[in-house]
Amino acid sequence: MRIGILSFVAGPKKLAIGTKRIIREAKSRGHKVKVFYSPYVGLEFGNGKKITYQGIAIDPKKYDVIVVRPGFTQDPSINASIIKQFQLAGFYVLNGYIGVFRAKNKIRTLQMLDHFGVPVPKTLVVRDPQLLAQASEEFLFPVIIKVIFGTHGKGVFIAESKRSLKPIVEYLIAKEKGPVSLQEYIQEAKGCDLRVFVLGKKVVATMMRVAKSGEFRANFHQGGSVQVADLSDEEKRIAIKASQVMGLDISGVDILRTHKGPKVIEVNSNPGIEGISKGSGVDVAAKIVTFIEHRVEKYGVRRKRPLPKRLMKE
Repeated sequence: MRIGILSFVAGPKKLAIGTKRIIREAKSRGHKVKVFYSPYVGLEFGNGKKITYQGIAIDPKKYDVIVVRPGFTQDPSINASIIKQFQLAGFYVLNGYIGVFRAKNKIRTLQMLDHFGVPVPKTLVVRDPQLLAQASEEFLFPVIIKVIFGTHGKGVFIAESKRSLKPIVEYLIAKEKGPVSLQEYIQEAKGCDLRVFVLGKKVVATMMRVAKSGEFRANFHQGGSVQVADLSDEEKRIAIKASQVMGLDISGVDILRTHKGPKVIEVNSNPGIEGISKGSGVDVAAKIVTFIEHRVEKYGVRRKRPLPKRLMKE
């Protein structure tokens, strides 16, 4: 099998540990791997070339699959268009454009999840700081504040009171030039959340993330610790449904345990591998490569059946 990996970094020195693990695992099984770094990918229209790398056209017949590692937060529509171009050129892509584009926007994520009946925390989108007085009446403090595009816990803040809420929101709206979301703080979660790694319709690994002392974000990249966690059947069902609603083949679903049951706070289209492998004891890179092998057999270049319509839609 010949695997292309689309990475949104400038070169091999910037590759995430998780991506390196996937590459190493794939090569250990005899697969050929080529990494395409997004700064050198060209989109061409009108002359017959659909997509190039370092100025040379890429032939979709030479690759069974393109595995996307969309580690970007800047210019999401432009970067997602690179993924779409691979699909339009005839490549089989995991994860595809639509899933990545949805997941990169936290408002769109909550909108999709809520519409399709996936439980989420109470959230309010604010575009004008002048409306904060009214908005703050909807919540008990503290309140979580999130920018629309962010990853690894970056762009997530906490306001302990109405007095501290206003300057944070004013600053973020001015800096991001767009709306922010206010979200209820789940006291009973006690600084912990679940990261559920989903491949297709199956949960393959789970960990509990615990915020370090003095920190409210449980993200591994923010210094949080990780430990083994067991999921209930309801939590598994919700994680799988959230991933499917977003249109993702590979995802990390973040869940809070509340008095009213599990609630999804985020669905990640570029889930890290290092933390969950450590926290769950599962070789997640191996699980991913096995999943890719099965998907290529089913839908790849030499696929025996057409792609589902949902994977062809924009």
